[in-house]
Amino acid sequence: MSVQLLDNMPADTPFDSKGVPFFGWIRWLQSLVDLINRVVLNRVSTSTNATAIVCNGAVQSSGIGTGQITPKRYAELWLNVRATFNLSGAGTLYVFVYRTLGAIPANGAAPGGGDVAVAGDSFAGPATVAAQNMSGAMSWIDSGLDKTKPYRYYFAVRGTNALTANLVNNSQLQVSEL
Repeated sequence: MSVQLLDNMPADTPFDSKGVPFFGWIRWLQSLVDLINRVVLNRVSTSTNATAIVCNGAVQSSGIGTGQITPKRYAELWLNVRATFNLSGAGTLYVFVYRTLGAIPANGAAPGGGDVAVAGDSFAGPATVAAQNMSGAMSWIDSGLDKTKPYRYYFAVRGTNALTANLVNNSQLQVSEL
């Protein structure tokens, strides 16, 4: 349970000081507290320490994703992502974050038909040397969302056919409301 910094008072409270009503200030302060609390109260996250995906040359889900999150105040969500990854042999590996309205696709499956790559492309890659850890990070405001729909986000990769992509070292995906 969150701790409220201000009492929740109705906007029509006849609260004034020397004839100057300041319920408008209380409403403004409550709005500010609400805005600050949203990042803390409305967020989801996931992490992976050892996830292997056998690559087929196309974009594939890792099967690792967040629970549902619905933007409540604005039609946008803030993503903070950090991934450490490597490839089993010399080749290329790109890491993506996808957004879906459905279920997270299973490990190795293609993204769903309506799933969208956040920021339009990969945020990390390419790994080119076998077994060498590389990392990538992204902070992104995913905007233009629908405030009535629950979204999920998940890691996906695109790597050289027949090689194994590994998401390691507590790779994390956190999504919160602005």
